[in-house]
Amino acid sequence: MKKMNVDNIPADARWGMAAKGLTGALSAHLSAIHELAGKEKYAELMSAIWSQIGKGSAEEIKASGAPVGNAKEVAEAGVAVCMAAMGPEYTIEQVEADDDRTVMKIIECPWNNRLKDFGTKNDIMSACDVAFWKEFVKTLNPKVTMRHGKQMHMGAPYCEWIFEAKK
Repeated sequence: MKKMNVDNIPADARWGMAAKGLTGALSAHLSAIHELAGKEKYAELMSAIWSQIGKGSAEEIKASGAPVGNAKEVAEAGVAVCMAAMGPEYTIEQVEADDDRTVMKIIECPWNNRLKDFGTKNDIMSACDVAFWKEFVKTLNPKVTMRHGKQMHMGAPYCEWIFEAKK
């Protein structure tokens, strides 16, 4: 009989399990903090926390030597970080790709999946998203901005990440 060992689980399956566990645990924590702190204090707390997560993620990208000289490269770096950290549940398409403007369409998102799994009704993602992306993009390339278009957790059928060169 074969002994159960993490090495017996295929790498892609381990990655998926780890990412689902991470997004599940964080979603549960975020929801609890939102309930305890209320909307305004929650947004303040999450801004402080997720700004640091964005900065740290950007520093990892910079250390890897990945190109981040324009909006397209910053967008691709963002997708790489999100896929690495949150796994194969992400389905992301590049719908517009130019050095000055790149738009990513998120068709499936692990965060949105967890919110559905848990039946979360409060908007626990916006404050985190805004803080993460603001600091991530600023740290990688201050000549690029990022904003959200559509957002699934706000009822849209997909999310949009819009990266643009500052004018």
